[in-house]
Amino acid sequence: MIASRMMMSGLALLLLVAASGCSTTTPQGDIYDMRRQAQVAYAAEEDQRSEALFLGLARAAPNDPETWFYLGNLYARTNRPVQAIEAYEKSLMLKSVDPRPWHNIGVVRIRQAWAAFIQAEALGDPNDPLRGKLHELISAMEKLPLDGLSRTAKPAAAEASK
Repeated sequence: MIASRMMMSGLALLLLVAASGCSTTTPQGDIYDMRRQAQVAYAAEEDQRSEALFLGLARAAPNDPETWFYLGNLYARTNRPVQAIEAYEKSLMLKSVDPRPWHNIGVVRIRQAWAAFIQAEALGDPNDPLRGKLHELISAMEKLPLDGLSRTAKPAAAEASK
């Protein structure tokens, strides 16, 4: 009788361990599948879908710097610079030695400055000496090796580095 109870207890314990093992691997498998789907959607420029998937990943695994980095890229690509900078900064809080978010923060801020200079030039008086300075700045910035910095290109069309 005692041996039977011990065997039943052992069996129950074994089932409990097996069940808990399954419950810890399933969410991780879901996260890996979600990451794969998010990356596929991102590469296909399915921005709404990839954003939803990356935000889901950020909720499920908030300490993953890659998730925040890709969210930053997505926000930069869809012309949401404030959100892009915030996502890059979260990525850097988690992995400060990665040069990619630093680079992309610089790219986003250069694009913001470029757009501000173009707006200032458009609004300025044609006889104002500031207009000439703005024209020189804009021309100099357009020589930078960054996609999207030309008067014929829209800033939102250019994408931060992947």
